[in-house]
Amino acid sequence: MPLPEEALLHRSYPRLRPLTPVEHWRSVVGYEGLYEISDHGSVRSLDRLIVLVDGRRRTFPGVVLRPSLRADGHLQVNLWRGGNYRTRKVHQLVAEAFIGPRPDGMEVCHNDGDPVNNDLFNLRYDTQSENGRDVVRHGRHKNALKTHCPSGHPYSEANTYVWRRRRYCRICSVEHLQNHKARKASA
Repeated sequence: MPLPEEALLHRSYPRLRPLTPVEHWRSVVGYEGLYEISDHGSVRSLDRLIVLVDGRRRTFPGVVLRPSLRADGHLQVNLWRGGNYRTRKVHQLVAEAFIGPRPDGMEVCHNDGDPVNNDLFNLRYDTQSENGRDVVRHGRHKNALKTHCPSGHPYSEANTYVWRRRRYCRICSVEHLQNHKARKASA
C-alpha cells in the first residue's frame, strides 16, 4: 500500500526522498560484518546466523533500519553488537565510512544546513566554530532568528549594539541604566 503524499514530504521519511540510481554501501566502522551504510545515509543490517541456546541455528535476514529523529533534528540508529546497543548519529556514520576518520577537533557539518540530509556530498569535516557559523548562515540558530528583544523593541540597526558577540537593545540598556542610577540615588 503506498504512503499518503503528506508522509512522502515529512522529515521522518528521509528514505523516500528522490535518490540517485545507485547507492554505494560500505561497512559501518566498528560494526564490520554486522551493518552497512550507504552514501545516501541508509543503514542496513546484514544477514546473521545465530546459534540458539539449544544448539539450533537460525538465520535472521538483514533489513534497512528506520532511523529516529533526535530533538536536535539529526537522525540516529541503534546498532547492536554482543547483546549491547549503541545509539549513533547517521551523518557521523556516513562520514566515517566514506570520508575517513574524524580528525581531532573537527565535527561533521551539513553543507545545506539540513540535519536530515545525510547524503555524502552534503557532509564535510570542519571545526565547531565553522559549524556554529553554518547554523547562523542557514537560519537555524534560535537567537539569530529573533527580530525583537524580550521587551518587544525591534532589533534594528539604530537600536542594536553588539558587545562580546551578543546583540543588545539600546532602549532597554538606557532604561536599565536609568533605573540603576535612580535606585543608587535613593539608597
